[in-house]
Amino acid sequence: MKFYKSIFLLLIVSLLASCAAPAAPVVEEAPAAPTTPERWELIWSDEFDGNTINTENWLYDTGAGGWGNNELQNYTDRAENARLEDGMLVIEARQESYKASDYTSARLKTQMRQSWTYGRVEARMKLPTGQGIWSAFWMLGEDINTNGWPDCGEIDIMENIGEPKTVYGTIHGPGYSGANGIGSSYYSSAASFADDFHTYAIEWEPDQISWYVDDVLYNSISAEDVPGAWVYDHDFFIILNLAVGGQWPGSPDETTVFPQQLLVDYVRVYRDTELSEEDLQTKSIHIAEMTMEMNPVEDEKWQGTAYVTVVDKSGNPVEGAVVSAGWVGAISGATLEAKTDENGIAGPFIATKLISKDELNFCVSKVSKTLHEYNKDANVQTCIAKSP
Repeated sequence: MKFYKSIFLLLIVSLLASCAAPAAPVVEEAPAAPTTPERWELIWSDEFDGNTINTENWLYDTGAGGWGNNELQNYTDRAENARLEDGMLVIEARQESYKASDYTSARLKTQMRQSWTYGRVEARMKLPTGQGIWSAFWMLGEDINTNGWPDCGEIDIMENIGEPKTVYGTIHGPGYSGANGIGSSYYSSAASFADDFHTYAIEWEPDQISWYVDDVLYNSISAEDVPGAWVYDHDFFIILNLAVGGQWPGSPDETTVFPQQLLVDYVRVYRDTELSEEDLQTKSIHIAEMTMEMNPVEDEKWQGTAYVTVVDKSGNPVEGAVVSAGWVGAISGATLEAKTDENGIAGPFIATKLISKDELNFCVSKVSKTLHEYNKDANVQTCIAKSP
């Protein structure tokens, strides 16, 4: 009987519990902004807390024309496409007829306003998603107007092409640009990047750049990893944009919903306190020696093989400098670029002499290395010529 009474009491308790008010739902909040290590000192930020976009920080790129990627949007400076709301920057892509374009959006940049060399650069953002939607947080070299792209350098801190769980980080420079850019991707096994805010960052040092999502390191690229010059040793400015279509994501389709919004909580730049003034001082390098040999090859042709030695102002060999050169009197396919080894020697530069020419000329046009200045006046020579 005691057993049955116990069962009866348990049933009553269960019924009373089932009639009680339901438990409060568990609310999953967006990931908190990661804490910043003590190594990094905040030197600039835009928290987007005002009523209008701060024109002391940002300029607009406007217009259509594909932007080099066959994009479909027309970038505007209208509030419909870029504005501040609830302490956030809103960049909105819209499907509408505007100046012969079917889509509008916005692209903001700090060019000629704010630029930096090295540090931690981060933004906390909630991404859009959908076929043909391309959001980006990236940087370009401030010297783009004089050196052009890709020689100015490009650092893509975060790109997303509408895929809900994948973002990309890439660099573009001379010899590794466009589809040949060097980078990696980060895949979220949890929620979509469009569901919550996440922090996207790089930590940019001399000779290395590292990419993070919510302080998780997913890729690092050093000067030794690129086939061309490492062009990330000067001021870069920030760009935030939301494109529609383009060669990489493709065009929107019937599944794509408009408007789409890129929401930016903040953008912050930190100084690396571990870099000393001496680390940041530019050092001088020059050419100490150039050599070339001529050797016969098939069909009465001659092949030239050249080497270049690069040293610092004290005469010490400089490793990792990129030597760019050109040939006169050679057929196409000659070697035009090489990096110096631990002995400061770049090469071999190889070219085959045209039969119609009496000699083969080899000239260095540029020597580049992070935090080093090429002093042409100190060169022993910049050209060398040989005859068979």
